[in-house]
Amino acid sequence: MSNLLGLFVASVMLTGCFTSTADFKSDAEAFITDKVGTELNVVFESVNCDSPLDQEVGTQFPCTAITVDGRLYEFDNVIDEPGEFTVNIARRP
Repeated sequence: MSNLLGLFVASVMLTGCFTSTADFKSDAEAFITDKVGTELNVVFESVNCDSPLDQEVGTQFPCTAITVDGRLYEFDNVIDEPGEFTVNIARRP
């Protein structure tokens, strides 16, 4: 397993641009399910992120994820620039 530092950068490119905070929410959920789960070698049964309060650089928004065997992961995400966010692992089992 690779040496994981607990930081994943999601550079999200959509056709057009992010039009709402819900875009960050749904893209973070998909990124954690697909990319972070693969990197951690776990399968997430559910991932739920809060919508950020706004789309401003520096805005933080949390996520939680539960693996198929019931382990809880928590993530603290931050908007880095328009259309980009960083996923930080805040807590792992």
